[in-house]
Amino acid sequence: MLSESISLPTPLPAVRWRQVLVTFTHFFFWACFIFLPLYLIENQQPVNLPQLKPEIQKELFQKTFFFSQFLAIILFYTNSEVLLPQLFKKKGVSFYVLVLILCLIFCLTLAYGFRYWIMPTPPRTWFTYSTFYLLISALGVSTCFRLLVDYQREHRLQNEQEKVRLQSELSFLRSQISPHFMFNLMNSLAALARKKSDLLEPMIVKMSDLLRYMLYDSDETKVPIDKEINYLNSYVDLQKMRFGNYVTVNMHVAVLNHNIALEPMLLIPFVENAFKHGTGYIREPFIEIKLSSEANKLHFVVKNRFNTDTKETKDGNSGIGLANVRRRLELIYPNNHQLQVRTEQDLFVTELCIDLK
Repeated sequence: MLSESISLPTPLPAVRWRQVLVTFTHFFFWACFIFLPLYLIENQQPVNLPQLKPEIQKELFQKTFFFSQFLAIILFYTNSEVLLPQLFKKKGVSFYVLVLILCLIFCLTLAYGFRYWIMPTPPRTWFTYSTFYLLISALGVSTCFRLLVDYQREHRLQNEQEKVRLQSELSFLRSQISPHFMFNLMNSLAALARKKSDLLEPMIVKMSDLLRYMLYDSDETKVPIDKEINYLNSYVDLQKMRFGNYVTVNMHVAVLNHNIALEPMLLIPFVENAFKHGTGYIREPFIEIKLSSEANKLHFVVKNRFNTDTKETKDGNSGIGLANVRRRLELIYPNNHQLQVRTEQDLFVTELCIDLK
């Protein structure tokens, strides 16, 4: 059955609120940039025209002050939105500095023209330190602002690319589990078929339950712990049908919190590995499986007896399950899991602890 993938649009309210927040931040910054200095120097009379009344001097100062601030705002966005991304990154430093100097000269000329227009007498100088320092400050702040925005954008892009890469790798690892698991199940069916065992039919039925879980539940990001437990029980029952009384299997489940969820098919490779490597050429094969949980912490232990006197010949596919699950744990629970693989006399032990918060 073909399934159509539907991409959901980005939630508009979140995008709009982000845009509103950015716009409000800009307005708040410029309000402080303009009105705070004006408030601090409102009692001073920078316009040195004694022949005019103080009220007129204050009015002229405010007009020139606001016009200079307006030029600083225009220069700020010209530098951050045009000069830096279009000239500095594409044309180089020399061309960018040349255009920047021309913009400064143009702004100083506009400021002089405005003063010439509103003042009763022509200004004595074309250049004023106050306007120059204001424009230079606007350029410095706009450069820092542009660098910060570019850094955040590149960092966000890198995070998105890394997330896509990890998701692709995780999907590949999940897809790798299914054929590897099916290959081992087919070996079990083949063994029963050679014996012409009556257990072949119920084993196929049990195997269909496992396949249903693999096909319909393993694609989910997380599954309830009960589903994973049922899957483990079905797999253990399947192996008991195959081996009968030849292998002693003890399985203990003590899960107190049934609301926790985990990555699907995460625990089965340990059990599968125990049956694969703990049942051949071994006297009195023994497998013990313990699964317990406390709050949001999961504790999983698998032990199997192995023969220390013989060295098993491994094919190219041997160890795929454990290597696969190691990598999946690193991707999904990078700092919230502990995996130990050790030997205790004639027992091979794998112990996994996961914090599922």
